This record gives sequence, C-alpha cells and structure tokens, in this order.
Amino acid sequence: MKPAIRFVGAGGAHDLAWGNSAALLTWEGYTFLIDCGFTVYPRLVERGLIEKIDAICITHVHDDHIGSLSALLYHRHFLSQLPPLPVLVGTAELQAKLYTYLHFLMGFVERFAEVILLPAAQFAFVSAIPTSGLHMPHMPSCAYLFSSSTLHLLYSGDIGQPVPVLREPGWVEAHQPLWVFHDVAFRRVPTHCYHEDLYPWLGQAEVWGYHCDPAQAPESNQLPLVHTQFLL
Repeated sequence: MKPAIRFVGAGGAHDLAWGNSAALLTWEGYTFLIDCGFTVYPRLVERGLIEKIDAICITHVHDDHIGSLSALLYHRHFLSQLPPLPVLVGTAELQAKLYTYLHFLMGFVERFAEVILLPAAQFAFVSAIPTSGLHMPHMPSCAYLFSSSTLHLLYSGDIGQPVPVLREPGWVEAHQPLWVFHDVAFRRVPTHCYHEDLYPWLGQAEVWGYHCDPAQAPESNQLPLVHTQFLL
C-alpha cells in the first residue's frame, strides 16, 4: 500500500530549484503539511492547496522548515477566513520556541494557529519522536510517526543519523508495513543522514530519501529518492 504523500519541495536549505523539503500527507481523513519553509507557501498558492490543509507538523525551526509558516497562516485567516489551524509539535521546547517565533511575527498567535504539543486526542494516530540535538546541538527537533491499522509512516525531519527508533530491537518489525521518508546527504556531515547509513533498512521497509539534490547522488547510490515519484 502506497501512502498518500506528495512533496511540495525536496531540496536542501538553499536549493531553490527543488524547493524546501516539505510534504502533504493525507492520513485518516486529514491532510497534513509537514514543515513550511520559505519556498512552500507560494507553491501551495500556485496549486490551490492552502485551504485543503487540516493541520501542520513542524520538525524544527530552521528557516527552510518554517520560513513561510506565518504567510500561510495569514492567508488562511485573512483571505480564506478559516479558523485557527492546528500546528503540531513534538517537544515542549520546540512548542515554546515556535510559539515565541510566531508571537514576534504575528502578535496574538491564537487568532491564526493552535500550537499543540503531541500526543493529542484529535490526532491520536500521530506520535512524535524527539530528536533534539541530533541535527544541530542547539536545535529542538522531532520526527513524526503516522500509524493506522494497515500502514506506518516515519518522517525524519533533519537529523544527522537514522532516526534512533529504527535501531531499537523489534521496533521495525512491530511497525509493519513501514514507509520511511528520511533526509539524506551524499557526503558525511553532522547535520544530515549519510545515505549509506540507511541501507540496513532497505530490505525491512520502504525507505526514501529527501532534502537533497538528486544530481549529487553517486552512481552507486541504492536509496530511492522522492524526486522520482513523490513530487507534486
């Protein structure tokens, strides 16, 4: 079963050609936007998708992941005249930093968004996996797991290693069938997962790479990239 996910952009932080990495995922009747970097809002407007979003998940607060979040929230409030949008986060520190960021930009945040710390009853099928410090030492962050009776989807966010739950004994087996969408790098850096480090899971899950320029992939790369099938 293939998940209903489409990437609004799948490039790195400064890759304007592929756009900031962000995805639209339909799950259990809801459409989630995962991250909202500075290239994301205009692409959503071009495709008429602003009003179709039911909630947003934020992995961390770098500009290529939240850079047009306020523009999207303003659009929904003033132009679409929609109620405040749930914005889901996975740690209390991330919630506090995101709320502070939106407060300085927008003032009374509650007019535009409800910043919700998971777990949340309305979204019981979404869980957060804390990854703070694994992208950059000062940065609170999290991965997200979407679960149903027939499918599980793990979305990494930016992280310098495979999401730690993948190494927990029995975790992958307990979450079958499993799709993994993971940020990747084609050289070893501390901030993103080296593509070969995900190879051990290729036979256990559907593992796809994003947050990269596919032209930089070496000929020996075995990891499928979202650019080939999952772009909007």
